[in-house]
Amino acid sequence: MMSKQNKRVVITGLGVIAPNGTGSTAYWHAISNGITGIRPLPAEHEAFPGGVAGTVEPFYQEQTLDRKLIHRSDRMTHLVLTALHEALTDSRLQLSKENPHRIGVVIANTMGGIGFVLRQLQALYTKGPHFVSAYTAIAWLNVANVGQAAIHYAIQGYCKTPINDTAGGLHALCMATQAIKREVADVILAGGCEAFLHPLLLRIFAQRQICVSGNDPRAYRPFDRRAAGLILAEGAGICILEEYEHACRRGAPIYGEIIGIGQTNSADGLTIPSPDGRQYARALQQAADRLQSDELAYISLDGRALPALDQGEVEALTLTFGADAASIPVSVPRTMIGHSYAAAGAIDAITACLALRHRQIPPTVHCEEPGYPLNMVRERARPLDRGTAVLLGARGTGGSNIALLLKRCDEQSGEYT
Repeated sequence: MMSKQNKRVVITGLGVIAPNGTGSTAYWHAISNGITGIRPLPAEHEAFPGGVAGTVEPFYQEQTLDRKLIHRSDRMTHLVLTALHEALTDSRLQLSKENPHRIGVVIANTMGGIGFVLRQLQALYTKGPHFVSAYTAIAWLNVANVGQAAIHYAIQGYCKTPINDTAGGLHALCMATQAIKREVADVILAGGCEAFLHPLLLRIFAQRQICVSGNDPRAYRPFDRRAAGLILAEGAGICILEEYEHACRRGAPIYGEIIGIGQTNSADGLTIPSPDGRQYARALQQAADRLQSDELAYISLDGRALPALDQGEVEALTLTFGADAASIPVSVPRTMIGHSYAAAGAIDAITACLALRHRQIPPTVHCEEPGYPLNMVRERARPLDRGTAVLLGARGTGGSNIALLLKRCDEQSGEYT
């Protein structure tokens, strides 16, 4: 029997709900062609200094979800259940034929069901306590997404909800990978979701001074001389992670194999990610251990779009790859959709899977005045003409640094070669 250390973990299905496309086909068309999903916020957000965001609209949750469930749960849960449906369909995985004890769910979330709570608070103070939904007790919880997924698909195995700020999505994929390698599960539905574009939270973000101000949908410009912060977004990304032999036995389509993960902490306390790249570099080095720089197709950067943080990420790349750092292609495709916090890393992984499949590196849009010695893929997609692996990085408040290395799997990639 193959040892636990040698267990291989592959991605066999993708589900994405993003501001510029629902489903992997629509999403890839948009992301590879530089089509943005960032748009003006509704009028009730006028007090927010940043008047644009990556919003998922239109979004027809009624097509996949029961009406009662829609009323009893938050939008974050609607997004993630729709992404789960997309991913399972894409993977051709029939859960009814699997052992439910060997199926797991790991879904990251940072902000919880803020929309559901705010509606109930409004009902409490305008109509009275009898108009507050009893489902408030569970609908706002970060764990509600995993709970609803487990109920919906009768999943009885490994279930977790990582809460790790902007690094949550990649953290979920790393946790799921480790669980499969430990033989805790054969299949894990993993990713992240976020639906927090509400006036209260947006006001809080404005006070943290990490977001751009104004109404320019092009203002998210990481590694640009004019970089001034993030544009926020909602969304969900789910990957079907599967033990390699299990995937082969059922003839599953394979997008790629997770061959490295890394996790460190910058120990800076409850602040935005550290401008010091040393601890972030350690996470990248752990994930890319023994990988030669010419084996990298590209690096998917964190791209916080604040000068000190961008400089810290460049420092981390230099510490990891030395002089080669300036030649490796890099990109921040989320400039087209905004930063969706816990969903961001999972959507980045989906983007990387599709990039490996289509042999194209998606662009970083609006980086018209680059200020760092990076081989940035800008404005237009670039043919993927080197390497077979993508390195993804994420940093979060509290000092968390997460890295994941994804490689094209040519041995059993079916229609996806």
